[in-house]
Amino acid sequence: MRNIWHVVLIVLIGLVIGLIIWTNGKNNFASKGIKTDQPLFLTIEQKRLIAGNLYPLTEIELKSPISGTLEKIYVNIGDKVVNGDEIAQIKLVPDPSKFESAKSNLNLTTINFENQQKIYDRNKILFERGVISYAEFEDYQKNFYLIREQFLSAQNQLTLIRKGFVKSADLSNIVKATTSGAIIDLPLKEGSSVIERSNFSNGTTIAVIARLDTFIFRGKVNETDMVYLHQGMRLSLNFNAYKSIVREAILDKISAKGVEELGVMKYYIEARFGIAEDSLILRSGYSANAEIILQKRVNVLAIQEKFIHFQNDSAYLTIIKPDGKPEKRFIDTGLSDGINIEVIHGLNQDDKFEITDKTDHL
Repeated sequence: MRNIWHVVLIVLIGLVIGLIIWTNGKNNFASKGIKTDQPLFLTIEQKRLIAGNLYPLTEIELKSPISGTLEKIYVNIGDKVVNGDEIAQIKLVPDPSKFESAKSNLNLTTINFENQQKIYDRNKILFERGVISYAEFEDYQKNFYLIREQFLSAQNQLTLIRKGFVKSADLSNIVKATTSGAIIDLPLKEGSSVIERSNFSNGTTIAVIARLDTFIFRGKVNETDMVYLHQGMRLSLNFNAYKSIVREAILDKISAKGVEELGVMKYYIEARFGIAEDSLILRSGYSANAEIILQKRVNVLAIQEKFIHFQNDSAYLTIIKPDGKPEKRFIDTGLSDGINIEVIHGLNQDDKFEITDKTDHL
């Protein structure tokens, strides 16, 4: 009986000593200020923010068909116009040599026309009396029509130089809209010089007309991100003019030729989006930021990237084992969003690792 009590006493003493040792170890562990954290299953997205500008999808520069000075503007910026609306009036400033040439040409064609008309009238009477045949009279008639056309053309040329328009020939010094849309720019003031559009000159822009129901975002992307882009992917647009408004755009153009900026090759991209009528007012050139999701991992084991230590090219964590002892463990990492990083190998969900700063945990 005495031996049994001795055994029980020894066991109790052992338990007390073990409890004291465990408590002291725990207190020593806590007294060192060591904090731990555990990994979580998260969704990690790698994003890029691209700065750019907004432009109307359709933007037409309206040119003048004649040279002169801008005499009158009939519209204001922001006005909506339809095809055929009058935009501006051009005052012709005739070249003296052209004016003199047109005047001389009209005098010559007038003489020929009057002479040919006399011949035509005389032979018409002879034809009606049966003196000449119809075939002979037809030649006189054809010559008369040709000379008359030259006479009318010379008249129109001189009238156009003098007055700026010819009603009968539908020639005018009025510049009209060639498409429907809104006036977004009037680069000239009344009295400015205007150069006509021709095969050798682009001519002076009188107005810029654009459709404001569809816009494009234009920005530049680094070559390292080009591998993740494809036509049809979605972008989120934030407008600097409207802080709380976000629009979704579709990437529909990726440049095949890059431009170098500070030693980095960049490529133009364009994304299209529409706006509901009267819901949002955008102007050509507005700045915006596009957010693109390059890569995404759903429900993966992750930790905060700042807790990782590095040794040469390897990453490791200090794992706290169940008995409280630290263990250096190397890990393989994956996708990072700048805050959280995916852990591919080396860590389980139940593992606790040491953290070395006072930032809030996951």
